[in-house]
Amino acid sequence: MSWVGATGFVRRPLVIVEDHLHHVTELLDALKESDPGMLAQVTVACLDRPGPDTARLVSHWLAAHPALQVAAASGPVPSLDPAVFESSSRLAKALAAMLRPGGLLLQDIQLSTLGFIPPDRWWESIYIANTVRGMFPENPPTCRFLSNKRGYEATFGRDLLDAGFDPRDVLDTRELRGMVVPVVRSTLERAFPLVLRMVRGSEVFSETVVGRTEGDRREVECELDLVLWQGSSGDQTVEIGGRLLPEGDRRPACFKPCTQEAVTWIELVEDRLRGG
Repeated sequence: MSWVGATGFVRRPLVIVEDHLHHVTELLDALKESDPGMLAQVTVACLDRPGPDTARLVSHWLAAHPALQVAAASGPVPSLDPAVFESSSRLAKALAAMLRPGGLLLQDIQLSTLGFIPPDRWWESIYIANTVRGMFPENPPTCRFLSNKRGYEATFGRDLLDAGFDPRDVLDTRELRGMVVPVVRSTLERAFPLVLRMVRGSEVFSETVVGRTEGDRREVECELDLVLWQGSSGDQTVEIGGRLLPEGDRRPACFKPCTQEAVTWIELVEDRLRGG
């Protein structure tokens, strides 16, 4: 299902995978403190086992952060299939379905609730992220890991390298505001530098971020009748695309910036976004 103009549970640019409830709470608070609007781009995959504590905290997160999405095994949210706790492939498939192409998968390195990972080889969770990354052949996501362990390089540094990751991809959860949040923000800003504002009939949608990739452009133009692109090529060229362009010739109409044609189109679209 497309993430453009969709309602309900949709793919998002940032997926956080955690099995410790208090770690999720701390990270969400740090992200909101840095940029409250960022939580509209986030899905939390909560891998804590079902129970009243999980249900209570999931409800708390959704109440405190209304734009947030949460996938959990219990609570008032889309349920995680119990198979994700017992099958690496099922978990990877579920995570890939939550993530936008080119997005960021932020995963705790030690997921103790997963039955298929031996306790003495807890770092093998990195292979879940590697599998997710391989499910996006055109525009793979960035994968970063969270850990509160010191000296992890000596423990699983070789495994990281063998899986195609750099040990520097592991972020210290004790440095949420000084390390984790800045890395998350800079990664998302590079991957999704554009902002999509959208109306359909009288319905005004929340803003979402968009990349400069052909895949994101196709996704947007296949779902919307008319799209005005500004700066999508790294400059100020104004382009018009969307489903209303003639069938079989949907190349964008391009206008030089500051020309009367460009200014007119911008004013028309701005008026429509305001309800005109």
